[in-house]
Amino acid sequence: MIMIRPILCLILSILTAPLSIAADRAPASIDKTGMQFPVHTFSNLAKQKKKIPDELSGDHKLMIVAFQRNHQQLVDTWFAAGDSLELAYNKPGKLFRYYEIPTIYKMGFLGRSFLNMGMRSGVKAQAARERTFTIYIDKAPFKKRLQIPNETDIHLFLLNNTGKVLWRCQGKHSPKNEKSLRQFLKK
Repeated sequence: MIMIRPILCLILSILTAPLSIAADRAPASIDKTGMQFPVHTFSNLAKQKKKIPDELSGDHKLMIVAFQRNHQQLVDTWFAAGDSLELAYNKPGKLFRYYEIPTIYKMGFLGRSFLNMGMRSGVKAQAARERTFTIYIDKAPFKKRLQIPNETDIHLFLLNNTGKVLWRCQGKHSPKNEKSLRQFLKK
């Protein structure tokens, strides 16, 4: 009887593992566009307070959402494409801008100040400081609203000027994802 319990636990964990993995993935048939990006008011690394995404410039805004410190390497892979798209779509009615949105759990003023100071010391370029908004929020409702299943990767959302999600992808830059984004912007 003593040996049966560990064996039973092992069997149950093997049988339920695919269910827990599948629970992290949304069915491929669900359209994950059309929802509104959640609105939050925070300061960027240049200490400019803005309502995100409402007060950000751009007819199309690419929000690069990161959850973990090691996501910075993934976010960085999108900078060349973001800069290129800002040059290509720099006309009234077709203005493209991209923003980096590190997303961190709620914390007090001292914790936020310390973290922001550390981030500012690592980001020297004024343009990069102006496009980086660290948001300190209850992440569960944010992820639910945007249908983000987990925090293991970065997520990109192209918004229109009203904050509606028009296009999305996840992960580091790839030629396939950039091509998809460029095709969408040509519409």
